[in-house]
Amino acid sequence: MAKRQKFSISAQQTPVFDDVGAMSATPEKKAGTSISPERLAELQALMAKPAAAASPSDEAQAAKAEERVDTLLPAHHEELIDIDKLVAAPDEWNFFGKPSPEQYALIFQSVYKYGLWHPCTVWEQEDGTYMILGGHTRRMVYQELYEVTKDEKYKKIPCKVYKHDQITEPTARRIVILTNIAQRAKEDSAVRIHCYSEMALLEKEEAFYGSGVDVNTAVAKLFGVSRATVFFYRRLEKLIPELLDAYDQRQITQAVAGMLCDVPQELQQYIYEKGYHLELKPAMRHALKVAVTKEDIDAIIQQQKQPQEKYQYVFSTKIKKPSNFDFVPLAIDHDEVQAFKDFMDQTLDLADNLSDHTKKVIREMLKG
Repeated sequence: MAKRQKFSISAQQTPVFDDVGAMSATPEKKAGTSISPERLAELQALMAKPAAAASPSDEAQAAKAEERVDTLLPAHHEELIDIDKLVAAPDEWNFFGKPSPEQYALIFQSVYKYGLWHPCTVWEQEDGTYMILGGHTRRMVYQELYEVTKDEKYKKIPCKVYKHDQITEPTARRIVILTNIAQRAKEDSAVRIHCYSEMALLEKEEAFYGSGVDVNTAVAKLFGVSRATVFFYRRLEKLIPELLDAYDQRQITQAVAGMLCDVPQELQQYIYEKGYHLELKPAMRHALKVAVTKEDIDAIIQQQKQPQEKYQYVFSTKIKKPSNFDFVPLAIDHDEVQAFKDFMDQTLDLADNLSDHTKKVIREMLKG
C-alpha cells in the first residue's frame, strides 16, 4: 500500500516573533491581522507546547478512507493553491459541523509541528476559486498560522484538485461526505445515519454504479461496508434522539434498537420516559410491533416481569457441537422447516457480526 506524501511544513522554518500574541491594553485587533490579540496569545501558547501524538488507529482509519476516495473518485492532480482562493462548500453539503476547540487545537499543533499529512480536496470553479470538499479545518489552520507568523509558506496549501468539468454536483457532494467522514471515524450514530441517507438521496439523483444496482447496495459499496449495515443505520432514522443516544451509549443493544424502529415515535417517547428501553428483550419484538397504546406497552413490560414457565426437551444432532459453542433453541412449524433453513442460509451472508467459523457450524447443523 503506497504511503501518502507528507507535505512538510515545520516549526524550524518559521522565525520566532517575541511580540506575537502579546496582550494589548485594548481589545482591538493587532495591526496587520484579522484576529484579536487574545486569539493570537492562545495560538502562540499552542505553538509553544509539544504536539500530542495522534492515535495510530485514527491515522490508519483516516488514511484508509482517503485511499478509498482516491480509488473511487481520483482527483485530476495535486497542487499548491492560495488559501484566499478557497471557498467553503454550501452548508447543506457539509453538515458535519466544526471541530471542538480541543480537536482544533490538536490539529493546529500537528500542522505547525509536523506539517500537513493530508492535502485538502477541492473542486475548481468557473470563477477561478476552488470549493473545499474536504479540509475546511486545515484551511483555517493555515489562515491562522499565517496570521501569527506572517510566513508566506502558509499562504498556499496542498490540494487534490478536481477540474470543473471532471465531476458533477452530486459527485462533488459524495466527495464531501466521504472525505469528511474519513476524518470523523468516531462520530455518533446520527452522523452515520445522515451520511448514509444523504448518499442514498444522491444515488437516486444520479446513480454512481448504474441503474442495475439498488440504492442500499450502492451506498454500501461507496462506504466499503455491508448492505446490512447501511440498511440497519437507515432504519435508525426512525428512532427518537433520546433512544439513538441510548444506543450510542450501549444502554440498549443493536437488536433492541432495531425493534424499537417499528414502534411509533410517540410510544418510543413513552418507553424512554418510563425507562422501559432498559428492560426490553429481543423476544418482545412481535408484541412491540403490534402495540398501539401506552397501556399496551405497560402490559408488555409487566408480562416480562411475570415468572416464566420452563420446559425441557431432548433432541439429537448428527453434528458435534464445538466446545465453545452454545445451543440456541428454536421451534419451527413442521411444514416450514425447509423454508426456514433456506432463509437462514441466505441471512448468514449478511451477518457481519458472526465469524466464518460460526456460519460454517450453523450451516452444517442446518444440513444435518
